[in-house]
Amino acid sequence: AYYELGWGGFWFWDPVENASFMPWLLAAALLHSAIVVEKREALKSWTILLAILAFGFSLIGTFIVRSGLLTSVHAFANDPERGVFILMIMVFFTGGALTLYAFRATAMEAKGVFGVASRESALVANNVILAVSCFVVFVGTMWPVVAEMFFDTKLSVGAPFFNMAFTPFMVVLGLLLPLGSMLSWKRAKVDRAVKQLVPAFILGVLLLGLFWTMQTGTSLLGPVGVFLAAWVISGAVVDLINRTGQTRDLSRLLRLPRSDWGKATAHIGFGITMVGIAGLMAWQEEDIRVAQIGEPFQVGDFELELTAVNQVRGPNYFSTMGDVIVRRDGEQIAFLNPEKRNYPVAQMPTTEAAIDYRFLRDIYVVIGDPQDDGGWVMRTYIKPLANWIWAGALLMALGGVLSLTDRRYRVAAGAQRQATPQGVPAE
Repeated sequence: AYYELGWGGFWFWDPVENASFMPWLLAAALLHSAIVVEKREALKSWTILLAILAFGFSLIGTFIVRSGLLTSVHAFANDPERGVFILMIMVFFTGGALTLYAFRATAMEAKGVFGVASRESALVANNVILAVSCFVVFVGTMWPVVAEMFFDTKLSVGAPFFNMAFTPFMVVLGLLLPLGSMLSWKRAKVDRAVKQLVPAFILGVLLLGLFWTMQTGTSLLGPVGVFLAAWVISGAVVDLINRTGQTRDLSRLLRLPRSDWGKATAHIGFGITMVGIAGLMAWQEEDIRVAQIGEPFQVGDFELELTAVNQVRGPNYFSTMGDVIVRRDGEQIAFLNPEKRNYPVAQMPTTEAAIDYRFLRDIYVVIGDPQDDGGWVMRTYIKPLANWIWAGALLMALGGVLSLTDRRYRVAAGAQRQATPQGVPAE
């Protein structure tokens, strides 16, 4: 959507976007819950339930995308018959799994016991936050359908609701994440973990103050996002440093299990994504105007000039392509070619945004329709930290890969230790 639709956003809380996001939230909760099962033999039945729900929400997403139940720019089909078939599959597998779970949940005895102040409790809180946030997204996504079916009312639930209802859960999750990673299993001393995280907290507050002084608007989203990102990232770094022991022997980092490195990498990626989203939403600049050829105009710190508009023929499309020069302090820094394409066979128009990528910002230009006075509608966005969103997502994925390459996950537990018959000495 960011590249092709020309609407300038990375996320719009569209029903199909939400359909993919809900199982991601539950799967993230499942991964953290599985850690408790592995380490402490606890939360067994809850982990199984999360696995069923994560798969069930994947089927719900398939149903939303393919049935035409909800209108979306991302929907792939509008086929009620196919939707009924998918619904039957969903009822069979999810309903069957929940039925088996209802009969067998009591057989999964939890052996591990843990205190309120422990890593297990922090992971339970993590699970609750992610599961409730998934429920919030589900309610917001399906409420228009429910309102139309039962109340004969047509309404839409948009970004304002999701931003207001969902963001607090992510703020709490960001605050909890570094502290939970530092707590000990079974029983932990919270004050000890808090003392170790004091440098991370100070760094977060300093960056909060720095970005507050730089902010031009009144929104707190940017500074708070920077604080949470600094808190999460520095907390992951502090957690790694503490594993070097009291002597701070950095060579011990090379001997850490890959799952520890995977956890730190994924948490750092989460923090980077948080600061990218907060920075983009808080400090984005937008300009919509009728641009005249050869007349420069200012957007933020940049000067843009539409120099020409050409009709271009591609291999299977016709394109209206603009030539846009971007300058800063009188010096040209980019040459962009936004397009409007039309594919005659499919009768499908598309918008090809022109983007100048930099480490700290994107310049995003979209060309629109011609006007009677000879000008062209142009939309220009200055998007700070947009690339940090993608970088953080890649780091989270890399963290998962690092964890999966841990030898403990590749070799079955106890596979190298064969059971020794009673009375027979081990060789």
